[in-house]
Amino acid sequence: MSYARALLVRWSTRDRLAVLVIAVTAAFLVGAVVVLLGVSGQTTAMAGDHGADAAVSLGPPATPADDAVAFPLAEATVDGERRTVVGVPPDNGFGIPPPPGVAGAGSGGTVTVVGDRASVTRTAVARSGDAPFPEPWLVTDAATATEIGADRGLALRHTADPVPETGAPLSGVLAFFLVGTRQMLAVFGVVSVGVAALVGVVAFSVTRMTVRERRGTLAVLRATGASARRVGALVAARAGLLTLCGAAIGYAVGVIVPNAAATAGVALGFPVGLPLELTGRATALVAAVLCGLVCVGVLAGALAARSVVSGAPLDAGEETAERSRVPALPFRADGSDLLPEGPKFLSAGAVVPTVSTLTVFVAFVLVVAALGGVLGGLGAGGGGGMVVEPGSVHPVDSRVPTAYASAFRQRGVAASPEILLFLAHDGRAFPARGVDFDAYCSVSDARVVAGSPPNATDEALVGAGLADTLDLAPGDELALGGSTTRAVGTVEIVGVVAAGGAADDHLLVSLPLARHLEGVPDGAANLVRYREGGEATTDETIATLGISAQRRVAVGENVTVTVRLRNVGAERTARTLRASFGDQVRRERVTLGGGEERTVALSFPAREAGTRTVSVGDRRWSVRVLSPETLVLAPLPDRGPTDATLRVGVGTVAGDRVDGATVSVGDRTARTDANGSARVRLPSDPGRHTVAVTAGERSAYRDITVGRDAARSPATRLALPDETGVFTAPTAGLRVRNPWERSLGPAATLSGPGVDRTRTLRLAPSEEERLEATLARRPPGTYRVRGGAGDASATGEYRVVGDDRLAGAVAASGRDAGGAGAGGLVSRAFGNVALVLATLVGLGAVMTIGSTVAAFADAVQARRRDIGTHRALGAAPGRIARRVLADAARIGLPAAVASLALAGVALAALSRAGLLTVFGVRLAPSVPLWLAPPLAVGTLVISLASAGIVAWRYCAVDPSALFGGDP
Repeated sequence: MSYARALLVRWSTRDRLAVLVIAVTAAFLVGAVVVLLGVSGQTTAMAGDHGADAAVSLGPPATPADDAVAFPLAEATVDGERRTVVGVPPDNGFGIPPPPGVAGAGSGGTVTVVGDRASVTRTAVARSGDAPFPEPWLVTDAATATEIGADRGLALRHTADPVPETGAPLSGVLAFFLVGTRQMLAVFGVVSVGVAALVGVVAFSVTRMTVRERRGTLAVLRATGASARRVGALVAARAGLLTLCGAAIGYAVGVIVPNAAATAGVALGFPVGLPLELTGRATALVAAVLCGLVCVGVLAGALAARSVVSGAPLDAGEETAERSRVPALPFRADGSDLLPEGPKFLSAGAVVPTVSTLTVFVAFVLVVAALGGVLGGLGAGGGGGMVVEPGSVHPVDSRVPTAYASAFRQRGVAASPEILLFLAHDGRAFPARGVDFDAYCSVSDARVVAGSPPNATDEALVGAGLADTLDLAPGDELALGGSTTRAVGTVEIVGVVAAGGAADDHLLVSLPLARHLEGVPDGAANLVRYREGGEATTDETIATLGISAQRRVAVGENVTVTVRLRNVGAERTARTLRASFGDQVRRERVTLGGGEERTVALSFPAREAGTRTVSVGDRRWSVRVLSPETLVLAPLPDRGPTDATLRVGVGTVAGDRVDGATVSVGDRTARTDANGSARVRLPSDPGRHTVAVTAGERSAYRDITVGRDAARSPATRLALPDETGVFTAPTAGLRVRNPWERSLGPAATLSGPGVDRTRTLRLAPSEEERLEATLARRPPGTYRVRGGAGDASATGEYRVVGDDRLAGAVAASGRDAGGAGAGGLVSRAFGNVALVLATLVGLGAVMTIGSTVAAFADAVQARRRDIGTHRALGAAPGRIARRVLADAARIGLPAAVASLALAGVALAALSRAGLLTVFGVRLAPSVPLWLAPPLAVGTLVISLASAGIVAWRYCAVDPSALFGGDP
């Protein structure tokens, strides 16, 4: 084997361990790429349906650039109220038609608009639903707005870039996440530089030990004609080959470990949902990172070879004073142990590599902790508990009534209704929040540090950090686009607020403006945040989620009332459930564990005919009690063609089919068979006719319109609850029946809040089907549902009532309704990022231990002859190990303190340079007080563990091996 090949591929155990350490380091970097791109990919996918094709800027009313359209803005007075007026130019290219007058000041008649320059009277018209402007604005044509005194203007322009460099996109959530992705990758780049330094430490330390051991051989090579450049290149290539092998192994481990962690999380019940596969983009980035690591390894090897390639050839073989000195004896003359007074086995030179490796580890942990705070701030922020809509993927999808905040405050708990916004402006992303500022201050530490609190819906506060990022100050005006909806708005910055954490980088706007920008209905918010620990007057945590019962029953039958209950508290508790049916009352003691949900059934006898109300707390349900013999007709259509045969089904409330009943329409009659069905032909005369059914003294009637060109439409019947709660998703049912003598294939539709379903049915004569849909949860109010099949349609309404009892129960329990705490929300939105990031922290700890081991091994190897002498003269391995650990403690303790300080300083400098900004929020550059002690202890443990590994290595071999060769 040639000397070149021997130097390149003849590896010792130490070299193989170095490959392992580099592999862990590479695995950390690959895993970080996979996780970060997974997070950014999922968040971008969530926002992908909300891209914008236009941007808006605020400026002077003069004509903007050629690629923009000017919408002049003016301030005017209408009926004594100050309003913003926007002028819409004709043929503007944005699908916004100018109204034929002034829209937004009522409809019908005229309205006088008093501006700063002129007063005009125009026709008052209703607002168009296509206009992206805030509801309080008045919309008119551009000429009218200019005439009354436009002092500024909106410039709208089309853009193909989802992140426009100028202005705000009309829907900003996609731009927000795209910019956030770039910022996350920039932070990763900073971390990668630090991690690459660790690879350099490992490669340098291992190569220097190899050079030290083979100094004589390298000197002979130099003396026998090998050039200094060739020897240096061989040593550098050796280090690069070690790094390349480690990088290849680390690539595989880095792909496997995050996916294994995610799989384990799913098996343990964590809601992990990150896409952790290697995409083309991730593969390119991983390749670049690993190539960078190999280059660092080569450079470190070249630096380690300097001692044998500089100077005269024979100088390379000289022993250093460190190696050639005679060690002190480990015993006194009387035989007592002298080792504690002897030489140190870890020199002070180990401090520098130890501090550098620990600083990188501390900085990484701080970045991960700060990143978790940013992600939490996007979902909740500010601490405290939250009430959100159960089942929401993210709070931005939640709709809860703002009345909950009032319910909390009535129970002595500070609460704030809030709306989350993801915005962008001039190519920079930033989060915003719609708030009532006084309520917001009551649940947070926010305070105005410059300017004044807002007093109008178009006034806003900017966080101290965001003010620096966007260069904003009180008095500035800003055009805003929508978040997840296409919208336009403007705000005037009236103050700067300091709130701490991620809230320092938020823009605080009014709730009405936030509703416009996010598309949240009146009376609703994304979440209600409350201060935990407040005193609430409600002592029950079992809340009623909903009730249901039959719509009609026969006298003598039982009415079964089902009540859905949930214990929103953490402790097992009991509640006496009181339900009434008319004047009958039932009480039942119910005990539920923390977070448990249960359905309880209560039965009432229906004793008398009439309409009765079921009551459970503030919930109501109407039930019709009828005589068992009361006739009931199957659904019939509203219209039908002349002379068509109609099938009429007749039964009773008790469920019996009626045989021999007479069915008549006009002058045509038929009798029901044993199945309660009769075939009767409709009259030849068009018009309104009555379907009359008689059976003895009983009768039933339905009207039908007969026409010559009328289509055979199915009969429909819509089933809805009377009322439901805001945390209950009600079910709507459409019953579709074919009453004709021929088959039908209608398209059945069911539409309501959050639902628009269509299904094509195939119905034989007398056949029926049911179309059901779960409606979206909505804030308190009355909502309409429409169902239809063919030409037949049915409409109905239901009422949503506020769950004040539930809000009070949440306030008393300190838990979040629906289990939607801040951590759970981030888990559902981004997968359980904490679980995967914790895996990366573990890899980082192993990586740091490996780097520290390399640094300590380099220092101990320089003194291995001393260790060999002490071992040969009788020193026990345990005493050697304790001495190495004592030296490591002397080095590790100041290194731990120094690493905390240096990491804090480095992060502060990077933050000031703008390199630690994620999703528009600057990562906290300081070391949190709660994190400093565990970090200091952790770094010291890493130092001792690394020294322990080195001590075991040098104490486990025969002492003779320490005087030459590779131990």
